[in-house]
Order: sequence, then structure tokens, then C-alpha cells
Amino acid sequence: MKNILNISTLLLLMVVVIGCGNDEKVNKEGAHGDEHNVEFNTTVVIQQRQLDVMNIELGSVKEISLGSALKVNGQLELPPQKMASVSAIVGGRVQSVAVIEGDYVKKGQVIAELNNPEFIIMQREYIASKSNFSYLENDYLRKKELLKDSITSVRAFQEAEAAYLEAKSILNASKAMLKVIGVHINAIEKGNIFSSVPVTAPISGYIQNIEINIGKFVAPEQKMFEIVDNDYLHIGLKVFEKDIDKAKIGQKITFALTTKPKKIYEGEIFALGKAFDMNTRAVKVHAQIIGENKGLLPGMFVEARIITATKKVNALPNEAFVSERGLNYIFVQKNLYDGNIEFEKVQVNKGISDLGFSQVVFIEEIKENSIVVLKGAYYLNSEMQKSEFGDED
Repeated sequence: MKNILNISTLLLLMVVVIGCGNDEKVNKEGAHGDEHNVEFNTTVVIQQRQLDVMNIELGSVKEISLGSALKVNGQLELPPQKMASVSAIVGGRVQSVAVIEGDYVKKGQVIAELNNPEFIIMQREYIASKSNFSYLENDYLRKKELLKDSITSVRAFQEAEAAYLEAKSILNASKAMLKVIGVHINAIEKGNIFSSVPVTAPISGYIQNIEINIGKFVAPEQKMFEIVDNDYLHIGLKVFEKDIDKAKIGQKITFALTTKPKKIYEGEIFALGKAFDMNTRAVKVHAQIIGENKGLLPGMFVEARIITATKKVNALPNEAFVSERGLNYIFVQKNLYDGNIEFEKVQVNKGISDLGFSQVVFIEEIKENSIVVLKGAYYLNSEMQKSEFGDED
């Protein structure tokens, strides 16, 4: 009986020990499982007013041509007939200036006035020439009729004719000069005398430079204004000798200002230069700008790509991407509420890069026209990490 009790006690102790071992194993496995099932937060919420503070820009994915392109440099230009230097035909002192730099003017619009005592003398001489011409014209016509009736001599008629023709040439020259400087002939013939003459715009466009001020004396042919018509702004690109055969009329281009590489513009080649520059070993290629050209001015330098293939890809600025442990991510706007914006961190694949942009390939499709972070993704990612681990205050 005693032996049977001992055996029973021993079996009970073994069951307890095994049970405790199993509980410890379960607890360890549970802890280990939890360690692998931790889910990191993939969203971050910021206030709208923080966008400017964090220098964050929003937008959408664009389709642009990357990769199959010829890299070239160039400059924004205007055709010579769309830019004008305004100078004084006759010297004078500046009486008024009607424009400032950046103003739009129409062809023929008065942009300044000059005064000079010589203007009064020129008008007086015109009136005197006209009176003299009228007298000599009547004398010539009278002697012409007298000659028919042999009442006057041929010599007297010839003298009258010579005087008449000379007076006519003097009058026409005086009239032409007044027209050139902008004086209205009809007004002078009615007895009006002007002490100043207008300076008018020879073309429609924008005032680019002003080199005069009130009271300044302007010499003949001295430049006073520069006017440009930016509606005809185009790009002059330098294509090097080895790449000349790759450039063709009708090819699309993308370009950006060297000072603002993140803003991409589009254009199309419309003319190929026929002259080879021996110094640069390049040919000039001309391209028109497609779409808006706001912010573009003559003389600005550009970096461009001549598209040699028509393939387009979805792309984002390089500042839209963040990299972690060899993976690439972007931020997509999810919700907007009470002055707050919620962004989701989305994993993507990053393709070819050029002109400050990189191809983006979505692992999981996002909604069409989704708003994404174009600039400042790094700061948004830092804000997300703060929310994950807490501030170390």
C-alpha cells in the first residue's frame, strides 16, 4: 500500500513539472510571436499651416519623357523683329517718361517726350518752305501758260521751273523730317507749333530697359528704351557635331532653367541651323515653347533634353522620394479634416532619373489624380518617426 502511494505521488509530481514546462514554452513562443508581428505606423497627420513651415509642396504624378533623350544646353532668345531698341532721331532733353520697366506697350504708343528749341525752328522752316513753294508754284504755272502764247521767254520759264522744283524738294524734305520725329503736319499747317516731340514704341511688347530720366539730354541715335515681345520667345540650343544627326524638326524637348531645375517646360524643334560654329563645334537648333512661358525671359540659360524616343513614364521630383533600408517610399494624401492633413507612406519602385525627376512605379495602384508630396518628403518622414517613437524630451 505504501509503495502504491509513493508511485502515485511521483506520477503527480511529473505531471505538474511537465505542465509548468509547457506553460513556459507557450509564454516564450507568444512573446516571440508578438515580437515579429509588430506593425509600424504608415500614416502621419500634420496641420495645413505646417506645409509652408516644413517647405512641403503637393501635386500629382506627371507623365514626362525620361531616359531616351539627348542632353543639350541653350538660352532663351527672341527673333530680331520682336525686339527693339528705341533711340532719339534728333537730340533733345527728356520732358516726360510715360512708362516703367515691365509695362506692356502697343506699337505707336507714346512712351516719352523730348523738347529742344531746334524743334520749333524746324516747324517754322517748314511753314516758310510751304509759303515759298506756293508762291513759286503759282509763278511756274503762270509762266507755263505765257510760254504757250509766246508772251514770255523760254529762259524765264526755265528759271521759274527750276525754282519751283527746288522749293518742292525743300518742302518735301522738311515734311519728311517732321514726320520722322513725330510731329503732326496737319496741326502745323493750322498754325500750331509744338515745343516737344513724342517718342513712340516701334513694336508692341514689354519695356525691358529704360536708360533715361526726366531732364537728361539725349543725343541723336542714343538708346533710350528696349522693348521685347515675349510672346515669340523661343529656345536656342547648341547641338554638338557628333549629335547633329539626332536632332530633327518636329522633335519634342523638355527643358528647365539652370536656376530653377525643378520646373519642367516643354517645346518643339522648328528650325535647324545651317551654320557650323567652329569655336564651339556646334550647330544652333531652335525650339518653340509649348504652353505657358510665364517667368521665362530672354537671355536665361536652360538645360534641355531632345526626346529621341516617344516613351513617357510616370515621374516625380527626386525630393518626393525617401529611402529606408534599400526601399523607396512616397507620401500620398489620404484625408483632409479640421485643418489637418493625413498622409500615407507608400512603398514604390524608383526607375530612371533625369532633369531632377525619377520614374515612379507603384507596387499597389493608387487612385487617379491622387495628391502626393512633391517636395519635403524627408521632413514628413522625420515627423512620422517622431510620432512612432515619441519626442525625447
